[in-house]
Amino acid sequence: MFFDDIGSFPLPKGISRGWIERNLYSKEYEELVQRAFLMKAKYVEVPNYPQFRDMVSMFMDLIKNKELQDDAYLISKRYAKIVELEIVEKMDVESVRVCITGPFELYYKEFGGKIYEDVLLNLAESVKRFAKNASKYENVKCISIDEPSLGLAPDLQPEKEILERAFDYKVGCDVQIHLHSPIFYNKLLETGIDVVGVEAAKEQKNLSLLDPEMLRSYDKKVRVGVARSDIDGIVAEFNAKYNLNAWKSEELIEMAVEEVEPFEEIRSRIFRAYEIFEDLIAYIGPDCGLFSFPTQSSALKLLSNIRKALEEVRKWII
Repeated sequence: MFFDDIGSFPLPKGISRGWIERNLYSKEYEELVQRAFLMKAKYVEVPNYPQFRDMVSMFMDLIKNKELQDDAYLISKRYAKIVELEIVEKMDVESVRVCITGPFELYYKEFGGKIYEDVLLNLAESVKRFAKNASKYENVKCISIDEPSLGLAPDLQPEKEILERAFDYKVGCDVQIHLHSPIFYNKLLETGIDVVGVEAAKEQKNLSLLDPEMLRSYDKKVRVGVARSDIDGIVAEFNAKYNLNAWKSEELIEMAVEEVEPFEEIRSRIFRAYEIFEDLIAYIGPDCGLFSFPTQSSALKLLSNIRKALEEVRKWII
């Protein structure tokens, strides 16, 4: 099992998403991305490019640009590139994870739950083009398709056939799907998805919703969330326990992370997941992205605790 992260990461102080959009192709943004990637790489074995921008607009703005299209909602192959990945690839790095917002999430945010197949499949092909362009880099070990609404949004109920057509990937590296709910996982077993993600730190019952024997029979692996990423909940528990307002202090926020998500608890979750899935676990990491963390240092504290927990687990299972 390898340690990866979902992608999103706190912005440095004084930097906003508006600043990023105005300076997307600047040397300053390039350096910001590279610094954040190296921060994560200190702990994370397969770090995602730092996803500072909105997960929908960073892809949809390109896909909807008529000057970049082959067809409506179908981006031309040569333009299906991720700025942050291109920046990271200017460095000499061993492993990179790539997060791409999935076709159902893009579609749902644009149109809602009623599916018009031709548009959905054009979006799916656009996502595949981003994935294929990313996979040309040999150090890209994993491409993750981010589908947070799939299984959660009651009005988004795609049929199994369209899921199979949308997720027909052949890119030469692991293809994950990041789900906030594992309800749809059994409809993905005959797709090009290699690794099914399950958030199991905050909701450990989610582990029981996946059948390891069924996964094995379809040659699928899992990516298990073993550390909570809901910083609001983490700080709220810490505040309630000590009658404090940790939001007033960066030091207290890091103490909250250490108190509520210590490496010992994360280690226990990894062991629990291993008891169920054993060698089916391909990746572990935080449940979700860390953009909501108030500082980069508090996010790094969580990543540090995960790495320490994983190293302890490896002493027992290798």
